[in-house]
Amino acid sequence: MSIKIKDRRKLKQKLKRLAPKIPDYTCPDIDYVIGKLDEFKNEKKYPSSTNLRVLKRKLERLRSHNEALRSSGHYWYDKMCAYVFED
Repeated sequence: MSIKIKDRRKLKQKLKRLAPKIPDYTCPDIDYVIGKLDEFKNEKKYPSSTNLRVLKRKLERLRSHNEALRSSGHYWYDKMCAYVFED
């Protein structure tokens, strides 16, 4: 069963509209945490409670972004299966 191009576009737009948001890039957060950890190691000092709070917040943000990506992956996989294996 073939779907017309116009119908495919409508379906694609609908799926994208209903899809979970894709999070921002997390590489800057990862680089920041690694840089801070290296800084503490090189200076042989322990991070302050403020620095630990900042690092923890960055890592929690990374965790939530990873969960959002996982959710998005499940969404698109389920939609693809429904589309490909429709009865």
